[in-house]
Amino acid sequence: MSTEPTLSRARWAQDEETLKQLRETVFVQEQQVPAEIEWDGRDRDAVHVIARDGERAIACGRLLADGKIGRMAVLPDWRGRGVGATILAALVDEARQQGLRRVYLHAQAHAEGFYAAQGFGAEGERFEEAGIAHVAMAREIDFLDCPVPVAPVYQPEPFATLFLSLARSARRHLAVLSPSLDPALFEPPGVSEALTALCRQTREAEVRILVADGRALTARGSGLLALARRLPSKLFLRELPEHPQWPGDSCVLRDRDGLLALPADPLSGGSYHPDDRPRVAQELDRFDTLWRQGQETAELRALHI
Repeated sequence: MSTEPTLSRARWAQDEETLKQLRETVFVQEQQVPAEIEWDGRDRDAVHVIARDGERAIACGRLLADGKIGRMAVLPDWRGRGVGATILAALVDEARQQGLRRVYLHAQAHAEGFYAAQGFGAEGERFEEAGIAHVAMAREIDFLDCPVPVAPVYQPEPFATLFLSLARSARRHLAVLSPSLDPALFEPPGVSEALTALCRQTREAEVRILVADGRALTARGSGLLALARRLPSKLFLRELPEHPQWPGDSCVLRDRDGLLALPADPLSGGSYHPDDRPRVAQELDRFDTLWRQGQETAELRALHI
């Protein structure tokens, strides 16, 4: 028996028999859950994770599209060895990559302490499900310093937190392209401190912000643009009302590897890529082209007075 089981993302169409065997063993046979309750018809649309000891499947769990985690099954001889926590962490990571801000579950009452140790909090009174005492529990997902890709990225959150993450982790350069620089997206708490730290940590540090309407920003009193008054040699602002290569989308580029993108269509979700050099290189070429066409207008220069 190996000490380090392997973990993999599973698909119902490919791994149905494996998942069924695990859950039949744990839920239907051991816990006497009625088969009609266990097989609820939602597996085909769920994301599943399987842990294996060599070729043997030893644990599994699933994530539904609405953020519900469930069907956490661990074979008896592997309980108490951290496998369940590993499955749960993988499902939370999967929810994070889908842009979900909250996950929830119905924990068997005896396992409440296990889920509490993984950051889940109880909600409401205990109830019975399949003849077993349960408690509803939930956990908010933290996107700060997010290490995994996220899609779709919704607005204002987690877009604002992911923008803060890129600002905090930038080593030398940050480029921001946004038509209006919406404060709900680009001014989360802590971003001024993050940009100030970036500009002061190295001589080569540079922040470039390109907007479509500088007059509107100065009239609004943008806190982010006002930061340029304190950092005039590091934080640069330009305006470009329109350009054929700029259809009105927003993006943030960190150094040469981080990207946060938001399409012009407000109903379309964005995407976050913490380590994608090819994609960032392509977007950086476009940004540089737009930057060269932009101008520091009278309205933006007024911020430096």
